[in-house]
Amino acid sequence: MLISVVSPVYNCTNCLPAIVRRVRETLDGHDIRWEVLFVDDRGPGEPWPVIEALAAADERVRGVRLMRNHGQHLAIWAGLAHARGDWVAVIDCDLQDDPTMLMRMVDVAREGNCDAVIVDRGEWRDTLWRRAASRLFTALLRAITGMKVGVNAGNFGLYSERMVNNLLAYRDKEVFLPAMTVMTGLERRSLVVPRASRAEGRSSYGFRQLLRLAVALIIRFSDRPLKLSVVAGLALSGLSAGVALVVFVAWASGVIKVAGWTSLMLSIWFVGGLILSALGVHGFYIGRIFTEVQDRPRIRVMQTTANLTATKQPL
Repeated sequence: MLISVVSPVYNCTNCLPAIVRRVRETLDGHDIRWEVLFVDDRGPGEPWPVIEALAAADERVRGVRLMRNHGQHLAIWAGLAHARGDWVAVIDCDLQDDPTMLMRMVDVAREGNCDAVIVDRGEWRDTLWRRAASRLFTALLRAITGMKVGVNAGNFGLYSERMVNNLLAYRDKEVFLPAMTVMTGLERRSLVVPRASRAEGRSSYGFRQLLRLAVALIIRFSDRPLKLSVVAGLALSGLSAGVALVVFVAWASGVIKVAGWTSLMLSIWFVGGLILSALGVHGFYIGRIFTEVQDRPRIRVMQTTANLTATKQPL
């Protein structure tokens, strides 16, 4: 069995030697071959020289350098496309995902007859705000898209070659690993592993980033916002009828004496708000269609380490 450990690298250069060391200590001595595949997502710092040095010291370490920052999930996809393993483990580069858990994940995969072992982060150590925002993000994604994404699940997991091939078959411009493993319909198992503190750097997912990601994923994976716009329109119509009744009573009792004011205000508020909200929702979907039909490469690879041949599969 060959296990590929894929790690997107962003602002955690000093953690890379520790990742290789822990993978080596964990998997050496078992009937498992392994490789570590770092994907340089062109963040702060200069991780590429470190990746090249690690690859030169151990041929089982390989690297892919992207042309620009693509974001965590597309960087993961670049790693999946270059991985050679029968199973592929995805871990963050900041050591919050502990590489020493890989053998436990392998045992679950062998016993569970499944195509993915997804790590439940348990009581993971991070700021209260970061944990609350992450759980709110996942809950919102589950509620609007209907996908049964684990509330406490992240990218950390072990994925079979069949799962990886199915994931790479999706040509979406925006990808999200936890949701797309659900979309494949393949069997998954869960393993609770409490998340450690971040060894270096800080989370790049602030409120704006999480909100932007949530909107993108909701539009990408569901048409429910379009249906909700219809529901909102009906609700506003009902509300308008109720307000109209109240205003009519006020007019009939002599409280409102300006002729035409009532109907004019109600019409402007109701129709204007409904049109703007509906146009906004439809505009999101039209923007996604525009992005898709351009058919531009979603991932651009600048270079790879000497011991890796760039994949010819379009990214």
